[in-house]
Amino acid sequence: MIRYIRTERSIRRLQQRTEDVECKLILTEEAVISSERDFALSKVWDMSARPAASRCWFLYLHTDEGVFAFRTEESPDGFISSYREIRN
Repeated sequence: MIRYIRTERSIRRLQQRTEDVECKLILTEEAVISSERDFALSKVWDMSARPAASRCWFLYLHTDEGVFAFRTEESPDGFISSYREIRN
């Protein structure tokens, strides 16, 4: 499990509001589960990560439907290693 930040935008009274919501990305033997959707491991080709700014990373989920990015404040290396152990 790794925590990620989802940014929600809304408009109220002609003002745009931005709110960061903390969510969990969960890895099981069958799927990667986010707050928005589930990704079957059979459809996940790979995972990668890049540092974005100080204390911020982007975890990329490469799937048969495209690449999905998750912004996290913790290093995703352990999560990626766990995924690769399950896949092998």
